[in-house]
Amino acid sequence: MEKKIYILVYGRFPTEKAYGIHAINQAKSFVRLGYKVELLYPQTKNKLTINQTPENYYEEKFNFLITKTNNKDITGYNFFQYLPNVFKKFLWIYKSFVWSKHISKQLEQNSIIWTTNPIVGFRVRKNNKIIFEQHGQARFFQKLFIFMLSLSNSYFVGTTNYSYRRLKKINQNSIYLPNGVDSSVFFTLIEKRDMLNIVYAVMLETYGVDKGVQDSLKKIIELLDEFKFKVTIIGGPKNKLDDLRNLVSESGFESNIELLDRMNQKDLAKKVREFDIGIVPYPKNKHMNKFASPLKIFEYLSSGVICLASDLDAHKEIKNEGMFYFQNENFNDFKLQLHHLISNKTDLILNQDKLKQNYKIFDLDNRNSKLLEFLRL
Repeated sequence: MEKKIYILVYGRFPTEKAYGIHAINQAKSFVRLGYKVELLYPQTKNKLTINQTPENYYEEKFNFLITKTNNKDITGYNFFQYLPNVFKKFLWIYKSFVWSKHISKQLEQNSIIWTTNPIVGFRVRKNNKIIFEQHGQARFFQKLFIFMLSLSNSYFVGTTNYSYRRLKKINQNSIYLPNGVDSSVFFTLIEKRDMLNIVYAVMLETYGVDKGVQDSLKKIIELLDEFKFKVTIIGGPKNKLDDLRNLVSESGFESNIELLDRMNQKDLAKKVREFDIGIVPYPKNKHMNKFASPLKIFEYLSSGVICLASDLDAHKEIKNEGMFYFQNENFNDFKLQLHHLISNKTDLILNQDKLKQNYKIFDLDNRNSKLLEFLRL
């Protein structure tokens, strides 16, 4: 049996973005399933680089090897900032190919390679089994490399039905697996609370796209005129959090609303367990609607937190008693649906109880066991 799995991350690492946590969770899960794991990432030197070790940034000791590899980061040069986007994308693709060629010499042959980057997977495919997970919309060159990768010893994972169906057309070795969470970290506690708690706990924007939190908060503030409850928003970046602070300071409900910066996974999980309703008010674009299987939804559900999400296709395919929806980008409907949840506390508690009995269905180890079985390991 092949016992070595490499997690290859071509991007800033550590990172505040979800792909960092997802890669780490994958590595931890593969270790628990009995594999030797090494995560490799490129050195970067640009204005967004976080100059901390992964252990310090994520505030955790890891039981797998994390290796920072040599990489000439052209994004740190001044000229790069002034290039047209098309040239930036081309250079990014070229550098990912160069980095993959460099690290291919470090990899043990006959290993399993896990990556979300088809260019990286294609370059290191020789004498290895490649697991490519699609977590976003592929553009032209990425589509080309996905197709070329499908001609080799590769296995594709679609995290949404739409993604899976498209991957299956070019590679029969494709499987549908939505995201999962570490249920030893995100689990439920049965406890009584004096006051209802509502939470949003993820970045407030993704690649410059606003996630609808400020508009949601405006409607939540309107509901505070009718109901007494607490609200906590956890995330960043700082400028977005500052905008929310200004909104809260003008609301008259400062004592009801708590705004917090990002925190490590264990502290976040502990905090999320304090809540009753979690919101995911993401807007409708092709990435979020068709390709994104939001980790945050699974963290909420695994923690026994009812989820109120925008009715994106990727959200609606999550069939669970804890899922409720509002019409995307219609924040009057958001207010209406949240009002219904708050005012029907008996139904809310019943659905929470169902979640608490079945939280392990979202377990990442179960998900990855299915993946490894699919690889016939």
